[in-house]
Amino acid sequence: MSFWFLAAAGSVFLLGALAGRKKPAAIALPVLAAMVLMLLLTAIFDNLMIFAGLFDYGTHTLSGLRIGLAPIEDFAYAACAVLLGPGLWWLFEALASRRKGSGHSIPPNDKA
Repeated sequence: MSFWFLAAAGSVFLLGALAGRKKPAAIALPVLAAMVLMLLLTAIFDNLMIFAGLFDYGTHTLSGLRIGLAPIEDFAYAACAVLLGPGLWWLFEALASRRKGSGHSIPPNDKA
């Protein structure tokens, strides 16, 4: 399940970058910084919440790999968020600019 989420998020990210004509050098550092920060925060807060007994995971769906107390699968959600956010933003931005350029914008309210 985590693999398919990550693959879909990565695909949306790549499609968005291509549609938005983003330069890899311009987006690599901010995306990498956001990924490191999100994974670090996930590791800290998930370990604290699992340690406090707020929740736990069933073992039948996990691979068994853990970072501290947090299962490795839990980090997929943070990675997906970092990839989906900018990917969807760039896709919608490209669609909006294409719509403006093609003349299909919504006409002003005419009272004539």
